[in-house]
Amino acid sequence: MVLLRNGTVVNPKTGLNGKMDVLIEGDKIVEVSNSIEIREGFQVIDVKGNYVFPGFIDLHVHLREPGFESKETIFTGSRACAKGGYTSVVCMPNTSPALHSKEVLEHLKKIIESDSVISIYPAGAITMNIAGNELSNHDELFETGAVALSDDGHTTMNSDFMRKAFLSSRKWNRPVMTHSEDHEVTKAFREKIYPTNAESDIVERDISLCKETNGILHVSHVSTDRAIDAIKNAKNEGLEVTGEAAPHHFALSNQTVDMTSTLCKVNPPIRSENDRLKVVDAIKNRIIEVIATDHAPHELSSKEKSYGDASFGISGIESAFSVSYKALVESGAIDLMHLIEMLTEKPARIARLENVGSIEPQYVADIVIADLDQEVLINSDTFVSKGKNTPFNGYPGKGDILMTIHHGKVVYSKKSGRNYVIR
Repeated sequence: MVLLRNGTVVNPKTGLNGKMDVLIEGDKIVEVSNSIEIREGFQVIDVKGNYVFPGFIDLHVHLREPGFESKETIFTGSRACAKGGYTSVVCMPNTSPALHSKEVLEHLKKIIESDSVISIYPAGAITMNIAGNELSNHDELFETGAVALSDDGHTTMNSDFMRKAFLSSRKWNRPVMTHSEDHEVTKAFREKIYPTNAESDIVERDISLCKETNGILHVSHVSTDRAIDAIKNAKNEGLEVTGEAAPHHFALSNQTVDMTSTLCKVNPPIRSENDRLKVVDAIKNRIIEVIATDHAPHELSSKEKSYGDASFGISGIESAFSVSYKALVESGAIDLMHLIEMLTEKPARIARLENVGSIEPQYVADIVIADLDQEVLINSDTFVSKGKNTPFNGYPGKGDILMTIHHGKVVYSKKSGRNYVIR
């Protein structure tokens, strides 16, 4: 049995915020108390002066396998996640082949079982090859373990296909996770930042289709004023609509970075300071409920090109917590409990993940230990991920991940000098 002793436990699901011990047996939490007696055979980990959180959950990562192993693999990506404090992630389907069939999902699940140190849940593709021309078999995807539907990276422009996706989402009580980009608009802006309506028009369309079908909609990487207003109105109507924000959209803007730098090239783009402030305000008011990294690793050669030719994406899973704590909590926008809620309890609820996202008896022992006093100067050279592509190099974050425990086993430990532990 493992005893985490003397830490400050912050657990949004139960409202707990105080000094507590946490006892783990096997892969489960068995006791949370301020007075657990040390018994023979206990492995005691003293975390005095540090914070204890549920393992972080990311609804939006790109792990690239199968097909793009030069950018990331399940092996490297899962260890990057563990270093960032993440114990559960939803991987997007824009692989090669796309995650569009039972056979591809079963192949991926075998790789995850063999190579991952965390829990990885696939999102199934709405259409075959995420090409928008032919629907995938949604029932088959959900039966094989998909936790959501998405054509991430390629908006499903066919409204009838989206209706069918929303009907499937309600049937299986799982979300459709959308990439909101009107390709008819963005194709004219290859060499420059595309306008905000390319995002907001699709968000409004998808909310309308969600309402029509009584579907379940999760809007990915929200970045614009009008998209936020549409999500707010949908919530006020009682629709089952949620939204996420990425750290680069609430921490960076045209006032702090050169948006035309290829290391800043992401989809949707980093935007104006007004849009950044609108995203922060939406987080404060719980219009946006979760933080998701949109971790998108690339080899640096794909960024060392002209803006139009460079790949979209930021490698963000390892820097997400320190950026989020600095940008949202240290700034006074939200408190620590709210931040941890966005990283744990809320994404677990949206993805319908059971027995994770909380530190309480009978929940899976997925736990993060962090030093909130530690300054973190982000340096991509230290990333475990294959992707070193980030505009956050030199960013002064705050809050350092010291240890990540997944299913009762240490999968990352900074103190030991190891970037990860191979199970």
